[in-house]
Amino acid sequence: MPSLTKHRTIFSIIIGLIILVVAIGAIFWARGFKPNFKKGTIDRTGLLVVSSIPTGAEVYLDSRLTSATDTSIAFLEPKNYQLRIEKDGYTSWKKEITITADLSTEIKALLFPQAPEIKPLTTTGASNPILSPDGSNIVYATGGDRGGVMMLAKNQPAFDYTTSKVIWGPDSKQLIARFETTDGKTLANLLIESDKSEQEPRDITGSLNATLNSWQDELIVKNQTLALVAPDSVKNATQAALPADKAGGQAAEAKTVNSSQLTVDSKKPTASPSSVNSEPSTVNLLNYYPTGLNFSPDEEKIFYKNKEEKYVVYDLKLKKEFILPEFGNLMNISWYPDSAHLVVAQKDLISIIETDGTNKMTVFSGKYENAAPASPNGSAFGGQGFVFAHPSGTRIIILTTLTQTEGNPPNLYAVNLR
Repeated sequence: MPSLTKHRTIFSIIIGLIILVVAIGAIFWARGFKPNFKKGTIDRTGLLVVSSIPTGAEVYLDSRLTSATDTSIAFLEPKNYQLRIEKDGYTSWKKEITITADLSTEIKALLFPQAPEIKPLTTTGASNPILSPDGSNIVYATGGDRGGVMMLAKNQPAFDYTTSKVIWGPDSKQLIARFETTDGKTLANLLIESDKSEQEPRDITGSLNATLNSWQDELIVKNQTLALVAPDSVKNATQAALPADKAGGQAAEAKTVNSSQLTVDSKKPTASPSSVNSEPSTVNLLNYYPTGLNFSPDEEKIFYKNKEEKYVVYDLKLKKEFILPEFGNLMNISWYPDSAHLVVAQKDLISIIETDGTNKMTVFSGKYENAAPASPNGSAFGGQGFVFAHPSGTRIIILTTLTQTEGNPPNLYAVNLR
């Protein structure tokens, strides 16, 4: 009996040791340790996790088809690889990646259709569309007796909104439709609520400066609050002109309007639409980026132009800056909703590029309307261009005549990306 008990004890110890060895082996295996029987060593390896939109794309490592996306590739030798992701009908994605021993490298690739579907969003014309500061709404004007600012306000005999310049308030809840004569004098500044339909806008020309200064103060506070997380090297590198002011010395105030331009009759203006400049003034009365820093939707990246006239993205998480390539005939740069890409509008060309400056992919090639070049002060964001990414990221919205007959007003079109 003692002998049987002794054997059971030895057997239990052996089983325990086997389980322990297997568990340790499984842990090391899971961490990427791989036995090399030729050398008689245990090599440390890395893991690559690749996903893509759309799914099911082919994954090439150093030109060798390795797997499909949305899977993991284990036991990779730690080194640099040329990664390529391809799917029929979509743009190709390429990047050099580094596989590190004992670590998982995660790659998320966004692919765009090579021949995207284009659909009209308006059919009766869309003049001067402008995206709201929060990126959730586009306001545009339509002509004719039944036209106006979307469904917010109707055209009046004295005011055709297709000739106005729209200024969004910082909270995206109000906007000003600004009317000027051909010589730049003010006819009216109509305040419109963005959440009300069929309203009667009121003329705030008499209090325009006060309104704009109040809005600018809001923008200053908002931008300075965001800028608190930016390193000094980034804040000092921007081209923004930052004169001292009451808000703390980091932002320019709203531009005041010459008093002669604000001299209007106390009665309702009776100017005809033909007396209003068909090309609204491009003078920006508000500075939406007073610190010169444009934060991504998730507020984890910063886009700006440095004093060397280079466009830069600074990643707050990685604490690293990426200098973007040169863009010829640049019109506008804006954030793509996923915060990992930028929308680049050039003359007759719209592309989406990753924030590290790689994988510039064309999504539209052709003419689009009312594209204004980057502003003289070096800022390419927040300006004109009429190229907007839908908040869902599923489409780009442009203003163009496309296949319309000559003489017809341009319309808004959606370039579908998914």
